[in-house]
Amino acid sequence: AAAPLRERLRDVFAGATLIVHCGDATSAQVLDELAEIAPVVAVRSAADPPPDPPRLVDGPRVVDHDGVAVGVVASLPEGTDVGSLLGRPVGLVLHGGTHAPSVEERDGAVLVNPGSPTLAERHTVAVVDIGDGERVDARIVEV
Repeated sequence: AAAPLRERLRDVFAGATLIVHCGDATSAQVLDELAEIAPVVAVRSAADPPPDPPRLVDGPRVVDHDGVAVGVVASLPEGTDVGSLLGRPVGLVLHGGTHAPSVEERDGAVLVNPGSPTLAERHTVAVVDIGDGERVDARIVEV
């Protein structure tokens, strides 16, 4: 990432306990730079480096974080049954693919597409706060 973007991401993710990347990282350097801010987990998309478990894996994957099961996929086709895709119920799904930022609720889960800080017309990320293992608050932040 270019220096101004790197600094903006440091500000936005200050205090984060985990950074989740939903694919299209394109290089391990991106994940290395994010790991300087907070621990990173990621799923691969077609253009990404080879798997590097546990940090970078082929999705979908489920990560238990702060008492919430978090599903992570590189893309979430419209109408996908989230529980079937992930193999278990989750409270939060983080997904990429379209680079179109969105936050919605479906089937008891909060679905978040953070957009992209580099590959979209509008440069965005998502910040998700998990409270007491149940409450999930997500917002899109322009970078």
